[in-house]
Amino acid sequence: RQSYYQNAFPIAERLGYANEGLLRVRQKVRGQYDPSVFAFFSWPNAEAAQKYRANPRFAEFKQLRREAWHEMNIYDAEIREDLRLTFDPAKHYTALIAWLDEDTRADYTRYLEGIEPAVTRAGGRFIYKEFDPYMQALDGSGDAPGQITFVEWASEDGFEKVQQSPEYAAHQRYFASSVERFEFYWLKAPG
Repeated sequence: RQSYYQNAFPIAERLGYANEGLLRVRQKVRGQYDPSVFAFFSWPNAEAAQKYRANPRFAEFKQLRREAWHEMNIYDAEIREDLRLTFDPAKHYTALIAWLDEDTRADYTRYLEGIEPAVTRAGGRFIYKEFDPYMQALDGSGDAPGQITFVEWASEDGFEKVQQSPEYAAHQRYFASSVERFEFYWLKAPG
């Protein structure tokens, strides 16, 4: 890993790459992967990210990743407004990675909007929704999800409270109709 950090990061940082923080995986509820962390990064713009991927040494960097990790998925999406994420070690976080049915993907938005009042009552808040990310899988396989949703919770039982709510009961069918598959992880900020 040290070789990757020493070779790839200086080039990325010269192009404006910044590490924005990380969340450790506390529990995998459902998923085919076993990540240990969700790391957040930023580029100043899409051109900088593309310039990094076009670097003649990028193939070397990808090989160094394969040697350093047995598993890694990088999800990358352009956002239009600046976003500053901060993670509180006293809070709890969830990540839901959803592969959406193209014909019914609007139902997923309906589901999230429908349960939002229950999420708020349960001490949660949506902190970031990543739409249609570009995906780089370490092994070169896999298809990109339609959306990744991060929620911050005041307590560990926040999502359980949402599942008991009338909003969840009324909108769960939209989740079922729009999601082809999903992964769900409980996360924790280092501290």
